[in-house]
Amino acid sequence: MTTSVRKMRVADLPGWVPQSGGPTSPGETFPITADQVTIERVIGVFGEHHFLFMCRFNDRSVSYDFPLLDAKTAAKIANILNENIGKTLLSIGTIEIPEDDE
Repeated sequence: MTTSVRKMRVADLPGWVPQSGGPTSPGETFPITADQVTIERVIGVFGEHHFLFMCRFNDRSVSYDFPLLDAKTAAKIANILNENIGKTLLSIGTIEIPEDDE
């Protein structure tokens, strides 16, 4: 008998969905839910386990800084975001995170 192990998905990551940040002008609002923004671009992976990316909300760019436990996972999530530019941030939650090659 084989047991099926469910692979980890983006939505399973601690702290997913990240909150938007960055400078604002008076009267500007931030997105409240992940279905309000579309993935625009990945800036890069910084340090050991952070990556910065941008989404579009109300015709402007909004930044996201997402910390992860390790650099390998950060690179995998950055890759998933790059492959899904133009889609909502919510939509990538069901994507499985690739396993490490042993």
